[in-house]
Amino acid sequence: MKLIHTSDWHVGRTLYGEDLSAAHRQFFSFLTQLVREEKVQAVMVSGDVFDRAIPSLESLEIVSQALAELTQLTAVILTPGNHDSAERLGFLAPYVRGNLYLRTTLADITHPVEISTAGETARIWGLPYLNPDMVRTSLYDGPLPAENPESTADNPGEDPLPRLPRSHEAVVAAAMRRLGKAQQLLPAADRTIIMAHAFAVGGAASDSERDITVGTVQSVPLQVFERYGETDSGAFLDLPAPDYLALGHLHVPQKLHTVRSAGRYSGSPITFSFSECHTPKSLVLLDTAAPDMDPQLVPTPVFRPVGRIKDSFETLMTSPRYEEFTGYWLEITVTDSDRPNFMVTKLKQRFPKALAIIQEVTSPNLEDQRQALRTNRFRPQALAKDFFCQARLGKELNEEENQLVEQVYEQVREES
Repeated sequence: MKLIHTSDWHVGRTLYGEDLSAAHRQFFSFLTQLVREEKVQAVMVSGDVFDRAIPSLESLEIVSQALAELTQLTAVILTPGNHDSAERLGFLAPYVRGNLYLRTTLADITHPVEISTAGETARIWGLPYLNPDMVRTSLYDGPLPAENPESTADNPGEDPLPRLPRSHEAVVAAAMRRLGKAQQLLPAADRTIIMAHAFAVGGAASDSERDITVGTVQSVPLQVFERYGETDSGAFLDLPAPDYLALGHLHVPQKLHTVRSAGRYSGSPITFSFSECHTPKSLVLLDTAAPDMDPQLVPTPVFRPVGRIKDSFETLMTSPRYEEFTGYWLEITVTDSDRPNFMVTKLKQRFPKALAIIQEVTSPNLEDQRQALRTNRFRPQALAKDFFCQARLGKELNEEENQLVEQVYEQVREES
């Protein structure tokens, strides 16, 4: 059978204020067509369906329409990410057909989705994003307080409740142990897949993911997924490793450096920051009949190219090599030390879709700044002149400007 792994749709997001709803509609049209052409048996969405916990009406309409079309063709399995509200994501269930499977709660961790064709079954486990502050008591699976007298509440005066450490690794490991126990009670499946939304150790981030650091640990070792929560040794090591890890959270598509399983971050299907402009967007097509499920990256359509360009103002305005960027969503960096007249206006005329225009600032040497401060700390007018010089990237004040600083200093001193 064939499966699709995708994640980080972030419906409702904008790029520097630019509406991306048309880009999302284009992606969902492409996804639906791919499902139809490849005869896909299930689409797995590993978190961050929406960009906000309370999505807009338009975002709800876009997603519900996409799911209605997809579930007419195949099964769709959704888990929430750190941007989603698990409760509100659950509200989608009544509005689409029975092929939608939501895994949004702790209780859902032990209820896999089984997709079967003639002679083959794929068992798919979905882990919702786990906020340590919300679940480290519910997922606690260690000694009870009577057996562990040192287990106390975080704040004095509260009833002592056993809690997991305040980290993503701790809560994901506990969830995987719970999942592993449920797996042991079931007959073997031909393929086992785990969906999760987390920052796995070794993953490369971009500018557009929200930091999920809680406590002191934000990342999760891959062996937590591969060994069902047991990172050293334990009863679950004899349990066959998952065949594939379908992870979400990082927007750059990348292969996982696993030992016992195959797996990937699918990446986001749309570019959400200029740091991703050189990374082709994609989803993952899996074939369960192939060795290691043969994950294939399938490029997603580009609604509008996104790019970064950096040069002098004159070159940006006149060079033919920048002609191709006139239709891009752009971040433009101007390298001139002096700000050109009407810089933004003129660049917007040449590049109408530019979203960010900045002038490069070269910071003075930090040690030079400290030396100037020590030298001039008892000479206020000299300190002011040095400040203006540094603010203008090393350009000294002229005679008239120096005289003005002296006059202002004398006036302030006389009035004080």
